[in-house]
Amino acid sequence: MSKSELEQYKQYASTRLSQIIPMLQRYAMGDFSENIEIPEKEDEFTGILVGLNLMLDDIRELIKAETDRAFRFSTKVDEIIDTIQTAARGDYSAHVKLSGKNDELDALAMGINMTIEDVGESIKEVERNKELLQEKIKDLEKSDLAALNIMEDLHETAERLEKTQAVIQQKNIELEKLSSLKSAFLNITSHELRTPMSSVKGYIQMLLKQKLGEINKDQKSALEVVHRNANRLDRLIQDILDVSRLESGTMKFIPKDANVGRLVCETAETMMYSAALKDIKLNTEIGKGIPDLFIDQERIKQVIINLTNNAIKFSPDKSIINIKAKNEQDNVLFEVEDFGRGIPKDKQDKVFETFYQVDSGTDIKFGGAGLGLAISRGIVIAHGGKVWVESEGKPGKGSTFKFTLPVKSVKDIEGRFKAIDIFGLKNNK
Repeated sequence: MSKSELEQYKQYASTRLSQIIPMLQRYAMGDFSENIEIPEKEDEFTGILVGLNLMLDDIRELIKAETDRAFRFSTKVDEIIDTIQTAARGDYSAHVKLSGKNDELDALAMGINMTIEDVGESIKEVERNKELLQEKIKDLEKSDLAALNIMEDLHETAERLEKTQAVIQQKNIELEKLSSLKSAFLNITSHELRTPMSSVKGYIQMLLKQKLGEINKDQKSALEVVHRNANRLDRLIQDILDVSRLESGTMKFIPKDANVGRLVCETAETMMYSAALKDIKLNTEIGKGIPDLFIDQERIKQVIINLTNNAIKFSPDKSIINIKAKNEQDNVLFEVEDFGRGIPKDKQDKVFETFYQVDSGTDIKFGGAGLGLAISRGIVIAHGGKVWVESEGKPGKGSTFKFTLPVKSVKDIEGRFKAIDIFGLKNNK
């Protein structure tokens, strides 16, 4: 190759690379939407470009597969939780539907279904034996002549009851094992779901901020819908993680000195984007002379985020939400005020119960597992405070959720939290 031919080839190669580099930069930013255009005339770069396009196809398929997998896992976990809760309330006809894929979810579902059926049959047997025992006692009261036969029957019934009790105890052991398996499964699954969800949310936010190129009004509207649902799924995953930690007693608290004004403002900044999707304005009002509190900052932020998120969900577009903090005697009072539909008086005490919906027919479209307020209540009480809601129950008047934290910190916040009956199980014993 002559010197002139070599220079000509260098110039050609430089031109081809200058066409490829912008596309590679877009891929580095996470935009895999377009393939590299391959000229009809083949040259030394054709094979490289074909290979890059094949790799791009694989990347897009991988992102789609991970997203589909995340939604499928979340749906099945919801169904498993609902079935176990239904069975816990005494309805042993509840079953988890099988997908037919014979995967780990189907295996767990089959185990739960079989155990629920066994427990239901055992309880029915106990009830039948109780009824039989009561009938025998009545017969004994009516006739002394049949006393001996009745006593024998009672002995047999008692033996059957003992056997049935042994069966129930064994089934309870199996249920406890399944519960432990479920908790471990929820914990692992939730962590696995958060990884692809973080990636999906990151790309959605980059697209909305037009970091990967300009988008039109319709594209922005569609992306905002996707973003809201991604946030909803992310909150559900966080709720599942919290449930797993509550059941296993691994909810950790790390108290340290916290500046209340900074904490409220940082939390409000976190919620700004969610509020902006409904054109809602967040105001913060910090009173003067509020002392630092010895608290777990992240857990108290979680409380304010839960209350603010509820306010955003149930507030009309273009409204206002006020987040306040001020001194009140020996406490610091926090308030989250909205101007939405409000909460009826007779339901205000129940909103802090697990899985409670004020109006299940209306609230279901807003999403959520009904755990946020219950967990928030536990966090506040563990810190030595109290939480409540004030509302006239009229649309447009809204609601104000309030909670207090003592200026003088309490000891053993983590131990106090474990002692709180979040799920209301102690009252049912």
